[in-house]
Amino acid sequence: MATSSYEVEAASVIKDRLEHLRGLTYAQARTLPEVDGEEITIAGITTSVTVFRQDSPNQLEGRTLVTVLVARERWFGMTANHIERGLVFSPDEPTREASELELQNSGG
Repeated sequence: MATSSYEVEAASVIKDRLEHLRGLTYAQARTLPEVDGEEITIAGITTSVTVFRQDSPNQLEGRTLVTVLVARERWFGMTANHIERGLVFSPDEPTREASELELQNSGG
């Protein structure tokens, strides 16, 4: 199945946001707003880009999960198509990419 230009551009937006966030320390990540979002245009489609911060989410006690989510409405706003990736910040371990299970367990 071919990847659409929208999916390629959305993945690039997420990658860029994560690269910026990866430079944060654990303490800095914990000061991010719980939710921060904006609307941008990707491949001619109005899309929301949201960064979520969760402290000690399910199975990540003592850590902070920062998720970048790109979503677009479908079917007249009744459903949404989204792509997400995240980072796990820890006070005593290097920052790492969140697993799919960690993202799902946090509500993604």
